[in-house]
Amino acid sequence: MIAPSLEADKMNSNSISRQDSAHRQNEEIVYLVDDRPSDLLLVRRLCESVGIAVKVYDNPVTFLADVDKYACGCLIVDLLMPDMSGLQLFNHLAKRRIQLTTVIITGFADATSCRTGFRSGVFDFIEKDFSPDELLSVIRRALEHNRSVVRVQRMREERCNRVEELTQREMDVARLLNEGNALKEIGARLGISVQTASKHRTSIFGKLSVTNEVELHQSFADCLATAEPME
Repeated sequence: MIAPSLEADKMNSNSISRQDSAHRQNEEIVYLVDDRPSDLLLVRRLCESVGIAVKVYDNPVTFLADVDKYACGCLIVDLLMPDMSGLQLFNHLAKRRIQLTTVIITGFADATSCRTGFRSGVFDFIEKDFSPDELLSVIRRALEHNRSVVRVQRMREERCNRVEELTQREMDVARLLNEGNALKEIGARLGISVQTASKHRTSIFGKLSVTNEVELHQSFADCLATAEPME
């Protein structure tokens, strides 16, 4: 059991970390990655003309080294670049779970690249002879899509943060409840009385703001599978 002062420090640290995460997630930015400076300048001026925040990179490796894991907004990237293709860059972001809605610009798009990209989760492809209105329309749709993605991700993080406030014993009981076990079965498996299992269930429901096992499963099943309990 953590000493009161240490437990308070841990809770304060978690709170600050979550607030910092939320703050950074509010910074919606369009990231431009293209090895051609003239193309970067064109798209940058277009975005800035309508008040859209922009960061530009002439190299995908530099972008990957700089981008924050909490980044939100959209990525506008050239399909063909010397160091890395736009699709490869998108796949790197996906592996790092960085939630940037991706639009790939190309003058050489082929059906295979488009199919591969869409299957992987690329939001859209746009040809380089785009009109300003066409590109702005795609960017605005990508940003709106990203807001929805971020909202869902935040809700999941909030749920999982609450699950991580359970003690180890409460986590054990919660997982067995989620699997559909009755209190008698839980008591037998954990070597505790039915009354003790019931008390843990009451505490779990209170901490997670649910009233029954169905709500527990619907809202927290994914978090219970991966969460680490409070020490």
